[in-house]
Amino acid sequence: PLPTLTQADIGEIRIGGKPATITSITPVFKGPNTLQLMVVLDSMQMIGGKGQFDDIRKFFDQMPPNVEIGVGYLLQGNVKITQPFTTDRKLAGAALIEKTREEAANPKMDNGNSFQCLRQLAAHWPNGDPTKLRAVLMFTDGIIRSNGQSQGGDQLNPDVEGASQSLQRFGVIPYPFFYLDFPAVDPNRNEGGQLEGQTNFSQLAADTGGEALWEGQFSPGSFFPLLDKLYSVLQGSVVVTVSAPGGPGKYQRVDVKSNRPDIKILSPDNVMNGNVIGKK
Repeated sequence: PLPTLTQADIGEIRIGGKPATITSITPVFKGPNTLQLMVVLDSMQMIGGKGQFDDIRKFFDQMPPNVEIGVGYLLQGNVKITQPFTTDRKLAGAALIEKTREEAANPKMDNGNSFQCLRQLAAHWPNGDPTKLRAVLMFTDGIIRSNGQSQGGDQLNPDVEGASQSLQRFGVIPYPFFYLDFPAVDPNRNEGGQLEGQTNFSQLAADTGGEALWEGQFSPGSFFPLLDKLYSVLQGSVVVTVSAPGGPGKYQRVDVKSNRPDIKILSPDNVMNGNVIGKK
């Protein structure tokens, strides 16, 4: 497991270019905050045929008591929730098989752009308690099949950029997990040793402070090694509370500097001050 970060590891935090005083640092796992983890499957991918649901349920069982798990699937630009957040691991695991697979088997159910689904999920997060942490584990190939915006050269993908900004505004950390039913490598979607979806995942993780999960250019037979990696990432993550300049409800750039040259700290590029949630 990765060592948990401490205040001694963090030298300085700036929000909007101004110093922000650190008031506390607590672990994500077994800490004072509840973590809401939404697990979503791609309605276009038939996950579960090789014991993958068993791997996901084993991952659920490993979660500490302060983690609430929700289950859903990507559907035509939205996230369809099949199991609201719960601490009942058996209930969350059952939703994978009894509800999600049944719905996803409908051939008319395409994801409609997984990054648009993330934007919708962030803006309509179920049970949006501002005191709870938020993360999403998304199983999909990350391919954008309906991008009407032109791109060229090294331009960042506007769909991924939009999803990143929405996730940061609503305080959701993404963990995209690469899975493709038919793992034949398409040379037209391969750049720099990464598939198109993997490149999109790298951009999403870099912007948001999340973690992209994949194993080479092929879908993993067993999900558990990558899920075990995610467990270590979460175990090594912390919640840093600061006195943020600029007042609540302000979306600002955040910069984190470490005192230690031997570690790399990942965080979102931007944060919304005050965990403010819009009123309906």
